[in-house]
Amino acid sequence: MEPVRIALIGAGDWGEKHLQALKTLRNVQVSAICEPNAERARRLAEQYRIEHVYSDFNELLAREQLDAIHVATPEQLHREPVVEAARHGLHILVEKPIATTLEDADAMIQAAQKENVFLMVGHILRWDARYAMVKDAIERGEVGEIGAVFARRAFSRAGASTYLPRVTPLMQSAIHDIDLILWYTKDRVSETYARSAKLLNYTNPDITTCLLSLEKGAQAVLEHSFTLPERIPFMTGARMEIIGSNSFVIIDASEQCLFFCDQNGWRTPDTTLIPVVRNSLMGTLKEEISYFVRCVANGENPSVITPEEAREALRVALSCEQSLAEGRPIRLT
Repeated sequence: MEPVRIALIGAGDWGEKHLQALKTLRNVQVSAICEPNAERARRLAEQYRIEHVYSDFNELLAREQLDAIHVATPEQLHREPVVEAARHGLHILVEKPIATTLEDADAMIQAAQKENVFLMVGHILRWDARYAMVKDAIERGEVGEIGAVFARRAFSRAGASTYLPRVTPLMQSAIHDIDLILWYTKDRVSETYARSAKLLNYTNPDITTCLLSLEKGAQAVLEHSFTLPERIPFMTGARMEIIGSNSFVIIDASEQCLFFCDQNGWRTPDTTLIPVVRNSLMGTLKEEISYFVRCVANGENPSVITPEEAREALRVALSCEQSLAEGRPIRLT
């Protein structure tokens, strides 16, 4: 089988993780990267043995012979490379959120449909074994009717300077749990009410709390922040609790089950999302990317998540942001 030819647009920290994952897959050829930071682009090209480097994604798309594109640009810069890649007949994996406006999301979805190419949005937790096992249990009827969900996702202040100048915790973090709630309940949100707090001096708030009311009656509370101490011993303080008619489910995603203690104190390295073992990336991101590559290689439209589902998560997150701005509950129609 011929290798799947892929290029990366956006080679920041998370884009580099895409490179690390792609380099572990035998049936993949990473042909090029596009990154406006020329020094970083050259370093990554040398480190990962990538022949072609571009600063303009239009030039990359015009020159390279590709099967697919990974888009890992900042959230508000997804639309143009996705639409252009679709016009070139390329399948696309784009990082979540799909976009930061519904107009952009719709343009991306329409471009993929028009050109008959795959568009998969990287809502990575759908490949996390813990969250996926809960989905399987729900599908088997073990959880029953979902009545309430509580979700917390707390990050250290180390990530605040990267994200809070450009997005709220709702768009960067809460959208993970919004997507999971929609996935688990197979329902739509009818009303959102969000509040926020600020402990840090950034454009956007660093703490958000949201109440989601779903059409079938379930309630969900979401708490997200970037205010934990920088030296917390874990990557993410994440937890979800689900109250169903048949069972109570707890997903503790902060526990990595690996502990080191030295002169600098306790630390718990990531063992699930992006762990590195024998200098090779493993874990959930690799599973997500490997799934996308298999879909491209086999000509099968990705079904674990659809672009329309990613759009719905964005719609709810935007409603929460509107609630923050206006200080009132927002009804979704």
